[in-house]
Amino acid sequence: MAIEKVTLVYIEGNLRKISKTLTKCCESGAFHINPPPDTSGTEFTAKNLKDKGVYERMIKRTKALAESLGVKLDENSSYDDIEYTTPTDFKKYLDSIDKMQSELSEEKLRLNGELRAEAAIYHNLLRFSGLDADISELLTCRYVKARFGRIPNGSMRKLAFYEDRLFSFYPFESKENFTWCLYLTPADEKNSIDYLFNSLGFERTVLPDYLKGNSDQAAHMLLEEMDGELARVNEIEEELKKIADKEGEKLSKVYAKLRMTNSSYELRTNVTVFDSKFHFSGYIPTKEKKRFSELMDDVGDITVSYRETTPDDSGVPVILKNNRLFRPFEMFVKMYGLPAANGIDPTPIVAITYMLLYGMMFGDVGQGICIILLGLLLTKFTKFSLAPILTRIGFSSTIFGFVYGSVFGNEELLKDFAIFRFPPIYSLFYKEAPENVFQASTLLLIMALLVGVALIIMTMIINIFVSLKMRDYESGIFGASGICGMVLYTSLVAGFGCTIALGINLLTPAYIICLIGLPILLIFFKEPLLHQMETHGLASGRNVKKNGGNIDTGLKAKLAEMDDRPAPEKKSVGIFIIEGFIDIFETCLTFLSNTMSYLRIGGFILSHAGLMLVFSIISEMFDGVGSIIVMIFGNIFVTGFEGFIVGIQVLRLEFYELFSRYFKSGGIPFKSVSMSTKIS
Repeated sequence: MAIEKVTLVYIEGNLRKISKTLTKCCESGAFHINPPPDTSGTEFTAKNLKDKGVYERMIKRTKALAESLGVKLDENSSYDDIEYTTPTDFKKYLDSIDKMQSELSEEKLRLNGELRAEAAIYHNLLRFSGLDADISELLTCRYVKARFGRIPNGSMRKLAFYEDRLFSFYPFESKENFTWCLYLTPADEKNSIDYLFNSLGFERTVLPDYLKGNSDQAAHMLLEEMDGELARVNEIEEELKKIADKEGEKLSKVYAKLRMTNSSYELRTNVTVFDSKFHFSGYIPTKEKKRFSELMDDVGDITVSYRETTPDDSGVPVILKNNRLFRPFEMFVKMYGLPAANGIDPTPIVAITYMLLYGMMFGDVGQGICIILLGLLLTKFTKFSLAPILTRIGFSSTIFGFVYGSVFGNEELLKDFAIFRFPPIYSLFYKEAPENVFQASTLLLIMALLVGVALIIMTMIINIFVSLKMRDYESGIFGASGICGMVLYTSLVAGFGCTIALGINLLTPAYIICLIGLPILLIFFKEPLLHQMETHGLASGRNVKKNGGNIDTGLKAKLAEMDDRPAPEKKSVGIFIIEGFIDIFETCLTFLSNTMSYLRIGGFILSHAGLMLVFSIISEMFDGVGSIIVMIFGNIFVTGFEGFIVGIQVLRLEFYELFSRYFKSGGIPFKSVSMSTKIS
């Protein structure tokens, strides 16, 4: 239940050292920078540095160069041996790489384009295999025009109707629905003949007039030319590979340093400058203080000051610190909101209560083991954030499966393990041991209520501790979950519980006056009581005593003037009484509704058994394999559907019944400046 301790760092130095200082902050991986203070209206003439994004273009250029060389960049490369520090240094290096590879890359791009075009021509030539005439002569003939292409097979028969027209038709390869062909026509008739063939669905294939010889010779010559170009492409790739092998590692280091430098450069917006010096502040985890100091020592000509944070400090970022068992449950806390820096981390409470409630509501040995295996598989092969939580709640489900004596819905295999069959437990409500969960429903519902009462009292104790730690005396003493509320709630539960369940009458006049009436009066008069506490310096930070001494009257008046909080609103007696009664009524109603809300624990125990009973009855309608298939499907359905619903219901209990009582949110997340920039 720990929030990691952080230390405030204040850094100032010569403006020439700003880039190196910010880069070291990024390299630390543990520095949360503060926004610059507002110096307007002060005696200081200060300015904030601006981010010009000078390194972003270089980062994109580096990525483009790496892509052309086939280099896979590693942004986590160590760049200690890279001495480039200015944009000019980086530019010169990138220019040298660009000069080495640009001509080769451009030639490779050109040759690949020619190869694609020639490959298309080559495949078209194969369609006209067997053509004896010289293709170049056909295409450049002055008085006769040649048209290569394909015509639908259905149009071939129609050509007989146009024998009187001036054209010669030569079919070649026939494939699927088309025939590849050539027709010749006098130059004077080309327009009319082209129109005729277009009307028949002719699709022209354009062949270049540089092709020499017949179709087979032209294809052979073209293939030889393509082989030569392909060989040249391979040579270029080898040359580029040599450049990549020689410069690839260094290019990755330069890329990593560019990213880090760019990240540090963006941080300039948080730096204030006056008197030719830079100033900025931030937070580091206290455990990183030694390592951070060593990094700053490498910069030189700067001053680094440290101050330990106190509970009264505002703007302190929060780092949650939990062990491996509880850490996955931090996601639930963050969904609700980070705790305040001077509060407590509720993650262990969430982890324990979530596992406990989930196991109680979905207890089954077989299905619990399946959830464990699913969680382990998802953890190993994916980054699914719920995977480790599945492993833990599956373990809890398995444990409570033994408590209920349930294995894949079967309550006979572990019948003797069921807790409701133990004589000391069932004898309180039954004469004979219940045979199944349904016969023990009364016991299970009462146990659910007792669990709810225990959790409510636990959250009240936590709230009292947290509120008093944060000096929130209204919540810690007079609130529904404060000292008065806890005394009232436990007195009501104990009084009515003992009277109804055990026949012991605790509700005597003295009991009612001291343990029920007095807390109600204190809650009713909380506003004037708080006012009196503040007046005497006991609450809300208005304590004027320091180290056992008294501050003089003049200073008291000065403190009163500086207190910018609004004065308490004056209310009429009628309004005060009405609000007081409403507050008491709401508190008692909340106690009742919160307690009854935990009946859902028993309800889900019974619904789980009911669902499995339904599939068991259905399976009995089939024989052999059919019965097994029904039970397998039933277990998959219940594990997926009910397991999901129970997870949501437990989260609802966490947020609305537990968190709402003790959790103090408002924390600022600790964001390390390391590599924070995303370059597209």
